[in-house]
Amino acid sequence: MKDTPAHGLWLIGLSLFVAFYLAAIPLPGRFEIARPDWVGLMIIFWVLILPERFGILLAFVLGLIYDTLMGTTLGLYGLVFATLAYAVLLLNVRLRMYPLGQQALAVFVILGVTHVFSQWLKIGLMSVVSGEMHIWPALTSAVLWPWVYGLMRTLQLRVRVQ
Repeated sequence: MKDTPAHGLWLIGLSLFVAFYLAAIPLPGRFEIARPDWVGLMIIFWVLILPERFGILLAFVLGLIYDTLMGTTLGLYGLVFATLAYAVLLLNVRLRMYPLGQQALAVFVILGVTHVFSQWLKIGLMSVVSGEMHIWPALTSAVLWPWVYGLMRTLQLRVRVQ
C-alpha cells in the first residue's frame, strides 16, 4: 500500500502552542482553580482523531515541556500525559462512537482521574500537599469539550490533517 505524505501537521503544532499559552496565562483569583486542562484536551483530541500519528511518546514529550512550564518535577506531567494518551488509546473506538455529550462525560472522568493521579505524584515526588479541588478543571474541560471538539474537527477537516 502506498504511504500518503503528511498534510497539515502544522495544525497540531499550532493547537498545542495555543493550549500551552492558555495553560500559562494567569487567571484572576478564584478562577485559577477552575482552569480548563487545555493541554489535556488537545492530547485527547489528537489521540482520538489521529491515533497513528499522536500517541503515548508524543504525549510524554508534551508532559516534559509542561513540567518545564509549570516548574514541577521533570517527568511528572510526562507520566500523567502518557497515561492520559494510553487511556484514550484504549477507549478510542468506543469514544469515537459516542455522541458529544457522552464524550464530554468520558472526558470528565478521564481528566478527573489524571488530575488525582498528578496530585498523588506531586505528594510522592515533591511532598506538596495542596487543597486543590480536582473536580473543577475536569468539569470545566468537559463543559468546553463539545466546542473544542467541534472547532478542532472543523479545522482538521478543512486543513486535511492526516
